[in-house]
Amino acid sequence: IQVPLHSSFPYKSRQIIGKKIKQVREKKQLTLEQLADLLGTDRQHIWNIEAGRKNFTMDYLDRIAKVLDVSLSEFLNTNI
Repeated sequence: IQVPLHSSFPYKSRQIIGKKIKQVREKKQLTLEQLADLLGTDRQHIWNIEAGRKNFTMDYLDRIAKVLDVSLSEFLNTNI
């Protein structure tokens, strides 16, 4: 996926990326609340991102990747 730094993602891509975020979060045994705290947001915001309902920028996805200690490319490879 090629997305400019401050642009948002198309709906289908958001759904795929959201599932990947959830998989990594659960693999790291973090709750929604814990991830939200690490990102300085609330649980509902993270839940909406994981569900593909909330749009986000490449910058924000990069923050999530850093907090989860994974490569940004892990989220951007949309082949499931």
